[in-house]
Amino acid sequence: MKLVLRLALAFALVAFFAAGLTGWLGYQEARGHFQRFVAGSEAARSGETPLGGVPGRGRQILLSQLQTSSWRSALLALTVALGVGTYLAFRLVQPVQTLTQATRRFGRGERGVRVNIPGSDELAELGRAFNDVAAELAAKEERERQMIADIAHELRTPLTILKGDLESMSDGLLEASSENLRRLVGEVDLLTRLVQDLRTLSLSDTGQLVLRPRLVSLDTLLSDLVANFQPRSEAAGVQLEVNTKPLSTHADPERLQQVLLNLLENALRHTPRGGRITVKLHSQGENAVLEVCDTGPGIAPEHLPHLFERFYRAQPSRARESGGSGLGLAIVKALVEAHGGRVGADNQPEGGARFWIHLPLVRLAEEA
Repeated sequence: MKLVLRLALAFALVAFFAAGLTGWLGYQEARGHFQRFVAGSEAARSGETPLGGVPGRGRQILLSQLQTSSWRSALLALTVALGVGTYLAFRLVQPVQTLTQATRRFGRGERGVRVNIPGSDELAELGRAFNDVAAELAAKEERERQMIADIAHELRTPLTILKGDLESMSDGLLEASSENLRRLVGEVDLLTRLVQDLRTLSLSDTGQLVLRPRLVSLDTLLSDLVANFQPRSEAAGVQLEVNTKPLSTHADPERLQQVLLNLLENALRHTPRGGRITVKLHSQGENAVLEVCDTGPGIAPEHLPHLFERFYRAQPSRARESGGSGLGLAIVKALVEAHGGRVGADNQPEGGARFWIHLPLVRLAEEA
């Protein structure tokens, strides 16, 4: 029952109970006084004067007694009504007190506190909402703590390498050759990319990520990007194929290139020499669908739900050795959703992984 109905019924019950009790007590008192008045009147007619000893004062005495009885009945009814009202009010206020105490405990840092308010009224709904918010905030804080730990872990490895090698060069234990310097520059590049990726995700989380959307020819953008990526795939011994059709969407071309480049780098990272990466572009309903497929080992089922989480790696060492920050797929998800699209991953029946992106399609006359 809704809270407003419960309050209305509670007030009506108290008023009805008080009125009924007052009427009943008044009736009982009046009946007793009336019976005594009738008995006194009959005695007066027979020559007796039991009502104060003065004939004619019976009515005044009766009225006085009735007035006193009415006040006494009203006072008793009011007392009982206050008691009933207090009990009902306590029953109604108790869930609010429970929520207040839980909120204060949660504010003091007890993230596991929850409330149990049975029923289906507004207070019960408020209790469930509190539990949902508390669980969400606790999970968010846990993710933030884990993210800080992951960032510290990601920074520690390249910083340790830089510090150790620079100290060795300073002590003359390691030659400051061009090869060693290039390796150290690579570690700096890894740190730079990590910082840039963190900034992108931070802007996305706070709603400050700036997009400059315009009409983009997806097939042209994809063909150009694949052509630029071709030397890297050839150097890794991986064949790169592209299969597109003329499709357009409204998007920020630079951010979209960042998304596709992250997917290509991820595919190259997990495709063995002699393998193949296939990039596809086609339409599905009102969406343009971009797919990046590889012939790598695929994705274990237990990893699929977590692929787009920050710093999640199915094979931690491989991603770090190949220059990944652990944030590439998280950035893909953030940027695609910022464009009103969806992203996902699965395994191909013939083997290998498939990453797909759905973006709102803009149909042009020549593409119809």
